[in-house]
Amino acid sequence: MTHEIIIVEDYGILREELTHFLNLHGYQTSGVNCGLALDDWLLDRGRPPDIAIIDLNLPGEDGLSISRRLRQAYPGMGLIILTGRKLPADRISGYDSGADIYLSKPISGEELVAALRSLQRRLHPEPKPVWRLARQSCTITSPCGTCSTLSPLESAILCALAASIDRTVDSSQLMLLCNDKATELEKNYLEVAISRLRRKLAPLQPDLDFPLIRAIRGKGYQLLIPLEIH
Repeated sequence: MTHEIIIVEDYGILREELTHFLNLHGYQTSGVNCGLALDDWLLDRGRPPDIAIIDLNLPGEDGLSISRRLRQAYPGMGLIILTGRKLPADRISGYDSGADIYLSKPISGEELVAALRSLQRRLHPEPKPVWRLARQSCTITSPCGTCSTLSPLESAILCALAASIDRTVDSSQLMLLCNDKATELEKNYLEVAISRLRRKLAPLQPDLDFPLIRAIRGKGYQLLIPLEIH
């Protein structure tokens, strides 16, 4: 995914160098020299950029003022201040104006790219892989979309594990789900049920190199995957 960046920097050579460098690294980057030019750019685009890089010492409206109104207008936009001002009071003012990251000049292109990647990870974190269990149909779906149909008991075991603290349940509690069996057979029956459940789950996400349900000695079982129940 290409991320769009606008650089507001009045020093033409630096603006062109940064724009060129970021474009070479896969960003769609534009540059303007002041707040009025930024407003014209936003009006032409009709939408905000993913990230704005703002200098503080600008002709006309200063960078702090620009940062405040950008943050107010576009709360979800990334905002980096890149300036020659290095005093702690300047940094505090920058963050108070809405900056996500405050960087001091001079800066290498590589450091700026690293800062952008860090900000992108915070703004657009990768979704965590989630398994989903449809309780009514007893169907479980892995994060990659593969499915398997479970028995009512297997589905009940997963529901109990997913709903518990740390996704861990004592064997005695799980054995209550097997209450149609004779008491002396419940533990063995539970072990067989867990074994069958593991065999059904394993092919759904073959890249995982750990068992999806772990036995905890002297306690019970723990579900090692996040599970949503619908």
